[in-house]
Amino acid sequence: MIPPFLARRVIRGRYMFYPSGNRQPSPRIRVLCAGFEECSPEYALRRVGFTYTALELIVGGAWDLSSDGGKWLLEPGMIFTYGPATRYSLIARAPRGLRKYFVDFEGQDSARALRRAGLEPGFPARLSHPRWAQDLIEQLIDTARMEVLSKEKLGPMLAELLIERLRTDRESVEPRISGSRMTFDRCREYLTAHYLEINDFAQAAKTCGVSQVHLCRLFRRHAGETPQSYVTRMKMNHAAELIARGDVAVKTAALEVGFPDPYHFSRVFKKVHGSAPSKFCGQRC
Repeated sequence: MIPPFLARRVIRGRYMFYPSGNRQPSPRIRVLCAGFEECSPEYALRRVGFTYTALELIVGGAWDLSSDGGKWLLEPGMIFTYGPATRYSLIARAPRGLRKYFVDFEGQDSARALRRAGLEPGFPARLSHPRWAQDLIEQLIDTARMEVLSKEKLGPMLAELLIERLRTDRESVEPRISGSRMTFDRCREYLTAHYLEINDFAQAAKTCGVSQVHLCRLFRRHAGETPQSYVTRMKMNHAAELIARGDVAVKTAALEVGFPDPYHFSRVFKKVHGSAPSKFCGQRC
């Protein structure tokens, strides 16, 4: 009987299932099943959590992976994992040649082993030697022809070797457009358009639809600075342009960018530009 958790839209597949029930002695990494699937172009799988911890290895075609961590184009040689807390979708993109392997694991020890190998649920990685991983999963599938005791002994050994191979061969992959990056771009666009009037960053964050803490995290991750330093730099650039053109005096420029204290303005200006405002002055300073 085919388990209900197997995906539909599969043209052909080969599978190995371990029998349910108590297994003694209990291995550290417990394999539930492994398989190879050739899928139809209509393949589309969306999950909000999965009962087990699983990994999938792409060996043919192109696929779109989306998770809370971002969006990626998966190609041969790429792998990703998921589990009970992972929300993701995997959708076929190529018209043919859609082939992949999978392994499902039981237990927290298996999940921890995959994390120690650098594989975070919902985030793909590229393998420098995918053939090794493919051969090991093929050997797992091949244990279906063995007697139960031999299969239960060899399966966990092959699984541990597979995870160790993934650890040594794994290369991280950047998302095409991550959800985090999209939120950052939206927030930065708002700060860029309104930097002259922004003094309350809690209110600015609220307007952007995020918390102030989240806003700071976004800027540190994607810009390497805080939103405060970004806005301050924009203000000082604006002031420098006004002063350099000779349109306004230093005190007036300071007021325009929200600094009523000219001495405080001068200190911040020098910190940003490395020179005092007077160095930018024309005839009117």
